[in-house]
Amino acid sequence: MDEINPFFDPKSVVIIGASRNEYTFNGILLKNLLEVQYKGKIYIVHPYTDIVMGIPCVNNLEKLFNNGAKPELAIILTQKNFLQTLELLGKKGVKYILIETDFSQKISKDKQIILDNSIKKIISEYDLKILGPSMIGLIDFQHFFTSSIIPTRSHIILPNRKDKPQSGASFMAQRGGLTGACGWWAPDQKIPFAKIIHIGNAIDIPEAEMLEYLFEDPHTQIILLYLKEIPEEFNAVLAKYKNKKPILYKYVGKPSKSEQKFRELGAISVENYIELFEFAKVFLWAPPPLSNAVGIIGPSSGAISLIISEMRKQKIHLANLNEENRISILEDIGGSTCELGNPVDYWPPKEFIGTQVCRVYHKASNTLLKDPQVSALFLALEFFTEIEFNFSIFETIKEKYPNKPIICVLIQAEREGAARILEIGTKLQIPVFIDEIERAVRSLKFLLDFYEIKNGKK
Repeated sequence: MDEINPFFDPKSVVIIGASRNEYTFNGILLKNLLEVQYKGKIYIVHPYTDIVMGIPCVNNLEKLFNNGAKPELAIILTQKNFLQTLELLGKKGVKYILIETDFSQKISKDKQIILDNSIKKIISEYDLKILGPSMIGLIDFQHFFTSSIIPTRSHIILPNRKDKPQSGASFMAQRGGLTGACGWWAPDQKIPFAKIIHIGNAIDIPEAEMLEYLFEDPHTQIILLYLKEIPEEFNAVLAKYKNKKPILYKYVGKPSKSEQKFRELGAISVENYIELFEFAKVFLWAPPPLSNAVGIIGPSSGAISLIISEMRKQKIHLANLNEENRISILEDIGGSTCELGNPVDYWPPKEFIGTQVCRVYHKASNTLLKDPQVSALFLALEFFTEIEFNFSIFETIKEKYPNKPIICVLIQAEREGAARILEIGTKLQIPVFIDEIERAVRSLKFLLDFYEIKNGKK
């Protein structure tokens, strides 16, 4: 941890090769750093100007050290005098270095080998710790530091600034653009993040070491990976930390024994990229289910049948209610509710406007969740704007039954109603899936599998 932490929480940083144009890769890194309100000292080395984005500059690295500066982390954005710069950093005791420039576009393969060997020699001579080259960068949501060369969306990061560091999901990708530009920016429900990572070609610190760091990181609750290849070192890390934390991954490489072993060691493979973030909210917000027996409340047999159809595939079944709760649902809810009391099918409602539907959900949820056989609850919602559905009723229900997951599926809800449910659901930390019934059920299946394996039941 001590050898990796300075990359995420440096007390001071020098940027070598920052651009005055904040909309270039070389300029946007500094812009990001200022926008996330990084609190450490920033030094800039720029040969042609005295100031960049309000930060004073020195025109060469030697002058910076002569002025008494000793930054903890160096970020190199330029290829000019690269090896001399790297060696000078080593001589002056700057141990932690990010190489974010990309050499592969401008030199031949033979020259790349010579350059790599020269870099490795300097690393060995000065005991340096290096991430990169060709990296997109890092984002640390606890310490408000970023080295990303693409926008970091500070309006998402800064609202999370609290006295207590934020914990959540950490996302690492082997393909750069995805690390910064997709998924974590705009899920339907904003989930908390701990770290975003893309380390490029990994000439020194390998990806497996970063994966191990995430397992050790106290702020990382779940690990999300986008992978083109799975080195055997990844499997060694999973074997060491087996089931310590959930790990979800999307693999886009060719079928391999290494990937098969990765899954056998407990990593959970998702079907498509966005599921990394859609399933993460279930692992972050839902408690461990005690069994695969669930309750369902839905607006019609059509919606309920879609849920049950996917439940059969995932080996999740309807809970058998005790007699008291079964009778309570039949007498209090009425309508066409199944005579077993579960699922609760309230169609048709007595009124298409007002609060009647909301009252049905409130009574039915309390009754189902208090039943000892019900370990989780699916809420299917399909309503018109005229229905006054106050999703805040689930605040007290969650407090009353904190050990039972509640997962909501919005089925063709009108836009205004859907926006309301998403906003309140996020506030209450209730996972909401929009028109993705199968995905909602599979998320519970993954949650069940993880905790069964973790607790030695599978």
